[in-house]
Amino acid sequence: MPIKTWELDPNFKNEIMSEAGGERLASCFQCSTCTLGCPIAEIVPGYNPRKIIQMSLLGMRDEVLSNPDLWICLICQTCTARCPQDVRIADVMGALRRIAEREEEAGKLKIDSPRPLFDKAFQHQLKKFGRLYDMGLAMEYYPKKEGSFIKGMLAMMKDYKDFGMRMFLKGKMGPLGGGSPVKGMLASKIKQKDVMKKIFEELGEEGKEK
Repeated sequence: MPIKTWELDPNFKNEIMSEAGGERLASCFQCSTCTLGCPIAEIVPGYNPRKIIQMSLLGMRDEVLSNPDLWICLICQTCTARCPQDVRIADVMGALRRIAEREEEAGKLKIDSPRPLFDKAFQHQLKKFGRLYDMGLAMEYYPKKEGSFIKGMLAMMKDYKDFGMRMFLKGKMGPLGGGSPVKGMLASKIKQKDVMKKIFEELGEEGKEK
């Protein structure tokens, strides 16, 4: 892909480094250790975290923030553990995601991946119940992903027809939580929810419900 130098944003790298987790972006010397050791790159051949770092350093702001590969990373920290420059690539990806989400909220960018919706629903369940509530997560995520409650419920039933039932029978999901199907239905209230609440309060703006 040819680089249009007149469209580069020389301040983009500073914007990333001002975000929590992006501080060591400029330390990258493009050795490719992050990509070579990435488990996702083995499954998705086109996924290349080194390239995303390179584009960020060059100032290719629009291309980076609109890149769907930003949302593929599982934040497994394998790249971070192996990086000889301690760039903390997984944290850089998190910083880029936050910038992209702010751009979308400002109406300057459209994120095609459903990952942000899932992440927000996941965080909301933790904040509300003190732990992951699987059914609540599904009920919140699917309608937003599909654009309406009815479409969301239909999509949820389709996805859960096989996978969800297997989780339920193995005790991984219940109407009120995990454990076993019976324990899930009879799950007691979560104790010390104030601990989780405190975590979100300390996160500040990033921990607020959206």
